[in-house]
Amino acid sequence: MDKKRKAGLIIVVVCVLSLIIHFSLSQKNKYLIYEGSSQKVNEKKRNENDTLYIGISQISDSIHPYKYDNETMDILRNLVYEPLINMKEDTSIEFINAKDIVFKNEGKEAYIKINTNKVFSDKTTMTVDLIIESYRWFMKQETAYSEILRNVEEIKKIDDQNILFTFKEPNLENIKVFMMPLIYQNDKESYYGTTCLGTGAYKITQLKSQQEIMLEKNNESKRREKYETIVLKLIDYTNIDSVIKNQDIDIFMINQENHFDKIKDSGAYDVYELENKQMGYYLVYNIKEDSIKNAIAKTVEGKTFFEKTQDYGIYSSGIVSAHKAGSSYYSLIKSGNFQNIESLKICHDVNGVSLGIYQNLSKKLKEVGIECQDVGVAVNGYGPFKEDILIYKGNYNKILTEEIVKEFYKSYSEISVEEFYNELEQYLSNKNLMSPLSKETKWIASLTTKDTLNFFE
Repeated sequence: MDKKRKAGLIIVVVCVLSLIIHFSLSQKNKYLIYEGSSQKVNEKKRNENDTLYIGISQISDSIHPYKYDNETMDILRNLVYEPLINMKEDTSIEFINAKDIVFKNEGKEAYIKINTNKVFSDKTTMTVDLIIESYRWFMKQETAYSEILRNVEEIKKIDDQNILFTFKEPNLENIKVFMMPLIYQNDKESYYGTTCLGTGAYKITQLKSQQEIMLEKNNESKRREKYETIVLKLIDYTNIDSVIKNQDIDIFMINQENHFDKIKDSGAYDVYELENKQMGYYLVYNIKEDSIKNAIAKTVEGKTFFEKTQDYGIYSSGIVSAHKAGSSYYSLIKSGNFQNIESLKICHDVNGVSLGIYQNLSKKLKEVGIECQDVGVAVNGYGPFKEDILIYKGNYNKILTEEIVKEFYKSYSEISVEEFYNELEQYLSNKNLMSPLSKETKWIASLTTKDTLNFFE
């Protein structure tokens, strides 16, 4: 091989290796905001490879933990009670107990093809009948899922692989019906006295009321997890110094303001910042001209505006998610202008973040000749308003009327759940009812020797 060809080959190899390393690091550090040192982890913990201790702020006193939608169930839904589908941090959809889900008939019907390769922890095969039985169990109980289930009109078996869900009304929350835990009552004689089974990588072997839940590997699962045993343990946040010092708990949620500095001082933990999709800041528009709304959106675009107005949370470039993969609001919004407008009326609530957003927006608009008028305090939550702009903190779903939701579904003869949030982001960006500013976050501390983020993600 001549020198030129050899040199060229070396360059190609180096480039490929660089890309691999860059990709690996970016994947590892996607949500990592602080990296600890393994040398700060005590020797006992460094050698403890079979058991993982997860700290939780609340453990229910029920033998049916799946009745609740809380921090505990966020973990159990991943590890024990797998749903039909899972939504990842970037809103992409992962199929678990389903192979495909498609909305039809203007969002009033959903056709589900199930994953017949899945089994529960007692070797019982997942079937259409058992999935329907699980949903009907939840529909008879008062649970955290009762509200979204009230919109389910009928669940019908089509054949051994397919189910039809019929909804009373099209709703953007209907997709969350398929993110509910699936359970199996293996003991029908003890209807209220037995904790149900799931299809996850782990099974519950012990449940101590308001103390801990012990999980062991489910040998029937095809998922290969690192730990033989996982213990969900009630964490004492009033004694957080002892928790950090003793390193008894491997991973737990922390309060950024009260705990982060102590975590950093210990040096033993990685800290991750994940999005809270239920809560964010938006500019909501009561302006007819698209060009003006677009121009305002461009004024607040970017992390610089966010950093000037907020100490907490993360900048959001998307409406449905701050971590939205692919196209999102600020990449889809068109350029605009401030022609034929001299002033804007803006309302907001009394908290410091809202006031900071108003002051910085007013300052930036004044630079382009637009005077802003602060017209007082907005009501709690979301409701109709007469001003031009509302600085709103909450869930974007609350802004959308029934007519808007129906129009979204009518735009498609059918829509796969895989594309649901991509299409919704596109639709809401085109409607331009609101501009996203930021999303609240949750912070996770994990001993740097433990590979555990996916349990919370």
